[in-house]
Order: sequence, then C-alpha cells, then structure tokens
Amino acid sequence: MKTNSKIQDKRAFLRELSRPIQDLVKIGAIESVNEGLKDIYAQQGHEELKTIHQWNSTGKQVKKGEKALLLWGSPKKYEVEKTESEEKDELDYYPICFVFSNLQVIDAKKGGTK
Repeated sequence: MKTNSKIQDKRAFLRELSRPIQDLVKIGAIESVNEGLKDIYAQQGHEELKTIHQWNSTGKQVKKGEKALLLWGSPKKYEVEKTESEEKDELDYYPICFVFSNLQVIDAKKGGTK
C-alpha cells in the first residue's frame, strides 16, 4: 500500500509539527492546534487556506505541482477503546485535511482548461 505509506508519512510530519503547539493549547496561549499551524503557515505568506473544492467554487484553481499544506480535520465520530497498557495519542482520532493557500492558486479562466 504505497498510498497508505505516504499518508502515514504526512501524518507523522503533521504530528511532529503539532507537538509544541499542543503545549501552547494546554496552557491556553492559543485556542487550537490548527490555529497554531495556521500561524506557522501565515509567517510563510500563506494567509488564506481552503480545500481544493473551496478554491474551485470561488473560481480559482490550484497551480500545477503545488503541494498541499496540512491541517487536522474534524475528529472521527467513533471512539476507540484503549487498554490500560496502551497509550493513545489524541491526534490519532483526527484525519488529515489538505488545504492550499492564496499563494498556490490562480484564476481558473487563466489557468487553462476548466
């Protein structure tokens, strides 16, 4: 499962990026991990983040070759039982959300066929 491996790599990257932010959430410095991630992306110029479908609905398209930025999606609705000896990371219950920024899109009319 090559695709599953890529997703797991992205998940591991996002988890590591989120670790220090979790501490800020615990002390109340920021509201959520995603808020901290958005701050990191904003420092790089990525001000407005949307999914590819959201950009498409506004008449924009993602430039060819752009890589998605990662955020945490809404938590999964089911609850997994954990045993006493097994530690579960709360991030295990969150899927990855792939978003693109204002720097990664162009007008759909200028971009080519659509």
